[in-house]
Amino acid sequence: MIDKAAISNNIKVLRISNHLSQKELSDIFRLSKKTITNWERGKVSPSLINILSICNYFEVKVDNLIRGKLDM
Repeated sequence: MIDKAAISNNIKVLRISNHLSQKELSDIFRLSKKTITNWERGKVSPSLINILSICNYFEVKVDNLIRGKLDM
């Protein structure tokens, strides 16, 4: 099952641990800063395409991003 809170938290953890601002992350994925903010606050979840892009960029498994703990 997809854990919406885990996705929100993990995106924020990945961004911060890679020393990126929300603006920098939004530029990388060609999205608005508001989109990143909404993901991190759990207001909306990223689309499957964006989940795959996030996992590819940060080199994490999809399962780890959407279910809970990251292997860092």
